[in-house]
Amino acid sequence: MNTMNRREWALVITLTLAAVLMICAVPPPEIGGAPLPEVRAGTAAIVTPTLQVPLPPTPIPPTAPPTATRLPPTATPTIAATATPSATPTAPPSPTVTPYPFDTRPDLARYMYIDQRSQHIYLFEYGELLRAIPCSTGKPDDNSYTPAASGKVGVYVTTFFSFGTHQDDAWYLYHSVGGIYIHGLPYTYDEAGAKVYQDRDALGVRPTSHGCIRIAPEDAVWLREWNPADIPFTVSEPYLELWR
Repeated sequence: MNTMNRREWALVITLTLAAVLMICAVPPPEIGGAPLPEVRAGTAAIVTPTLQVPLPPTPIPPTAPPTATRLPPTATPTIAATATPSATPTAPPSPTVTPYPFDTRPDLARYMYIDQRSQHIYLFEYGELLRAIPCSTGKPDDNSYTPAASGKVGVYVTTFFSFGTHQDDAWYLYHSVGGIYIHGLPYTYDEAGAKVYQDRDALGVRPTSHGCIRIAPEDAVWLREWNPADIPFTVSEPYLELWR
């Protein structure tokens, strides 16, 4: 290899400097919109440009739809009706009509009322009806009707005989022409010894007795078990004109 002389070295250095100056004079190209880094003169290092590629937009996660808040139902206000004054005065309320045309004596623990108009015995406990028993009082004749009275129920008589008939389960009430009793229907005996009761069809319908108050034999048994001894009683007027 031939050794280079000074002239040849000077030419190489001059060409090298010219090349460097030309590179520095040309503006660097932009890649992807970003300029390449500047190369300073006199440096031999070659910088490799970094490409800046735009990244795709980050997806935004979908948001959950807002949850509807359930409000409690609102009560509908009640509008009170305003009374319109009437030009005419209002009639007072009618008095309460009781089902009985007599006092049921709610002040008494037990009470008996014999109504000769309806031909019934009404038994009350503190004014409340316990039992209504169909009966038949004295015929509307001068010597056999049942007079009005009040008092307390007297003694009990198992059986007595009067006017050719027998009567069972009798309770003494008061004295009129004779003794006035509540008792079972009068009866006689047939040939077989059985009781034959009289005037059952008159109970609760019409008066047929000689003054006593007749009731059905089964009601007489019930009354005996209820035991009306010493309870207050009232016998209404006989309503003679009605039954005559």
